Amino acid sequence: MKSTVQSNKNLNLLDKASQQLLYQELGYDSGKAYYFLLTKNFKDFEKEFSYSKRYRLLKELFNCGVIGKIKIESQESFNYFILPPLFLYSKEIDFDIITFLEKIYLKNYSDILLSSFSQVILKSENPLIFFLLKYFMKEEATLTLDKTILNKVLGDNLDKVNILKARTETKRRIGIIDKNFTFEFFDMLNKTSYESFGYIINHHQKCDQSKTDDIIKIKNELKGCCLA
Repeated sequence: MKSTVQSNKNLNLLDKASQQLLYQELGYDSGKAYYFLLTKNFKDFEKEFSYSKRYRLLKELFNCGVIGKIKIESQESFNYFILPPLFLYSKEIDFDIITFLEKIYLKNYSDILLSSFSQVILKSENPLIFFLLKYFMKEEATLTLDKTILNKVLGDNLDKVNILKARTETKRRIGIIDKNFTFEFFDMLNKTSYESFGYIINHHQKCDQSKTDDIIKIKNELKGCCLA
């Protein structure tokens, strides 16, 4: 009983510390909005902020690279969705707090990550792909990505990741994680800046022939790449 009480106390302390950290790193309103979304506390999110304020906060969080836009499978339009808190790895922050926030994300948003097919628009695909590598990679991954901070995210598991570069100049990023996920991203210019547009295919879910063709295409392209 005593250990349970102590455990709950530690979780409460981590929860409060993580909220303060998000306020500090993102600003009070943006940090609060991110925390509400992370914990799926949509009721308080709507209660705390007006519709116009929520709209502005979502745009700000997107521009900060901590939320993205996603269209899953047969959905007709893109919707905002929260990204894992990997932006914290670039800071000198207690690892226990980062892990605490990641576990909340894993509990609340794994269903999105495990969709059979999703199209996404992001400021950078790194937070999403790095999170898949950390929590879903079992054996190995082969990809063409910027590996900045990847060693901090994966630690010893970095040895399982083969970083490649295309033999010809390209802004596309492609990869395969185990035999589970295939992805492709490229830069797309909007009105003011570039955004990362791409898709992720989950091999464990049933997909149509066009998605199967995409998987084969990515596998063949990776065979033509060389070590970075």
